[in-house]
Amino acid sequence: MASGIVESPSGQDKDRDKDKVQANVPRARLVQRLLAAGADLPAFVRHLIEAQGVVVAGTEAAAFLVEPENENEVRLRAVAHVRPDESTPDVRSRALEAFAEIVRPCVVQGKDGAIEIDNSKKDTVDPQFCLVTLLRSDGQVVGVSAVITRCPNIQRAQQRLTSMELVAGYFEMFTLRRASDQARAIATTHQSVLQLATTVATAEGFESAAMNLCNELATRTGATRVAMGWVHGTKIKLKAMSHTEQFDKKQELAVLIIAAMEECLDQEEIVQYEPSEDGTSSNNVTRAAAELSRRQGGVGVLCLPLRRAGEITGIILLEFNPQKKIPQNAAQSLAVAVELVAPQLFDRFTNDRWWITKTGISIRETAKMAVGPKHMLAKLIIALVIVGLAIILDLVPFVDLRPTYHVTAPFTFAATEKRIISAPFDGYIGGVVKVRPGDKVKAGDVLLEMDINELKLKLSQDLSQAQKLFAEAKKYQPEPTKQADYKMALAEGESYEAAAKLDQSQLDKGIIKAEFDGYVLSGDWMDKRHTPVRKGEELFKIGQKESLRVEVNVAERDIQDVHEGQTGKLATTALPSDRRPFKVQRIIPLPNPEQGNNVFKVYGIPDQFNEQWRDGMQGEAQLDVGKRRIAWIWTHRFVDWVRLKLWI
Repeated sequence: MASGIVESPSGQDKDRDKDKVQANVPRARLVQRLLAAGADLPAFVRHLIEAQGVVVAGTEAAAFLVEPENENEVRLRAVAHVRPDESTPDVRSRALEAFAEIVRPCVVQGKDGAIEIDNSKKDTVDPQFCLVTLLRSDGQVVGVSAVITRCPNIQRAQQRLTSMELVAGYFEMFTLRRASDQARAIATTHQSVLQLATTVATAEGFESAAMNLCNELATRTGATRVAMGWVHGTKIKLKAMSHTEQFDKKQELAVLIIAAMEECLDQEEIVQYEPSEDGTSSNNVTRAAAELSRRQGGVGVLCLPLRRAGEITGIILLEFNPQKKIPQNAAQSLAVAVELVAPQLFDRFTNDRWWITKTGISIRETAKMAVGPKHMLAKLIIALVIVGLAIILDLVPFVDLRPTYHVTAPFTFAATEKRIISAPFDGYIGGVVKVRPGDKVKAGDVLLEMDINELKLKLSQDLSQAQKLFAEAKKYQPEPTKQADYKMALAEGESYEAAAKLDQSQLDKGIIKAEFDGYVLSGDWMDKRHTPVRKGEELFKIGQKESLRVEVNVAERDIQDVHEGQTGKLATTALPSDRRPFKVQRIIPLPNPEQGNNVFKVYGIPDQFNEQWRDGMQGEAQLDVGKRRIAWIWTHRFVDWVRLKLWI
């Protein structure tokens, strides 16, 4: 006998029950166990070889699944082994290896067989035979069963093999039943999918379709609650909940549901959680689902992704009572069913958008197609053809397709006639302030008055002292002995007279007046009366609107194309549609650094004036450089950069 096969006890009575596998079990009961095995293949195969062992008075039995590896070789995978003694795992492993060596030729040849494996004790006991039957499904060998038995001769072994073949026929009936169950499950799934699709198709709008889907799933699965969330970017928004028309998306329940949905979205697979020990839970992360289950009293949670073209567009979440267990295959069937209705939901969601949103999305998708990775060769060829045609037409001498090249630069309006009026002396703003920024003034109009009360008092004192000293000098003048006193009094009187003239000058300057016609650009002292000011501090800025000039900041790379007398157009930021011509008047050759780049000041005068223009307004100016070839316009910056870097 091959290594690992244990002989039966000595004796020639082949009908004794102690040498039979499961001999104490009635044959009818074994057949009932075969029929009741259901879809569990290992359990059915074990019951099958037990029945075969009883039929042929076997002492040991084994079954293998046949897995083809290549054209001439097969791999045998053990699925059942029946041995009545208390053997160790090592002995059982060697016994299975011996079984595999015996049955392999039968599998390769595709025939059942009765193989004599030990006749060393033929004089005392019957020889051992291994009866091998092939298990077929749709005519293909998918398994093999083998039973060790003792028979007096090969003819009796062949007879028992025939009985084993009859029992092996139950395997094909088992495969047919499994196929029937699978077909029934598929038909049920298809029916569910059709009914779900009908529910979505008959709804009006996305919100209604989502609500109908949640209600239908709750009815069909017995779930206590079904919710649907829709993906918006990287977040999920709760769209519908079964048997609930209105719900607060910020309440605690909604937040927990969205967290469980986002957990499913992050993992891109089914998330199932059941709190009980015998419940079925998925092997992935279920932290948020467990938190939802705990807060809702231990419910079972099942999250199913909705996919369209391989991309998740939404999540379906189902909650079940703790007493209801959802098998793994049922979860997979539900996942397939909801994924099949996902495209319909996406179409409903797309159609319910505002038309302006649809237009923007259409433009975005068209742009993606234009610059995306698809059909890059065709796009490259079209681009090269367009560039080639432009260059060819650009080089044709009798076809003038040269457009006008423009230099674009930012500009600012500045008043040409602008005066800054400062404080004439240290003092205080008086109580008279007559203008505010924006007021129109004429030359000589009073703008404000300084506080001159102290100056008036000092002027009076200086005049009084001057008059007193002049009178005293006049008294000393006739007397020859008083000539020295006369000169001293006269000199002191003249000094007080000069001080009075200075005081009068300060009084005249204390009344601030406009120097020319214009507008007050800055200086609001209405709410600052009696505040101190220092000599030279700016009080007002006055300018003329009609004499604005354009200050253009031209980049260093474009200044060589700008010259005096050049024309162009300008448009302010406030009035972008109002484009007015202007002319370059002066170019300052000294550059100014701005944001890491050098710019040159270019001054220009507008040909036409707009009453709405103000000092300090900004905008864009276009300077007409002249006609240039299209190829030069497209490539001159790059060519200049290459020449600079490579010193060409």
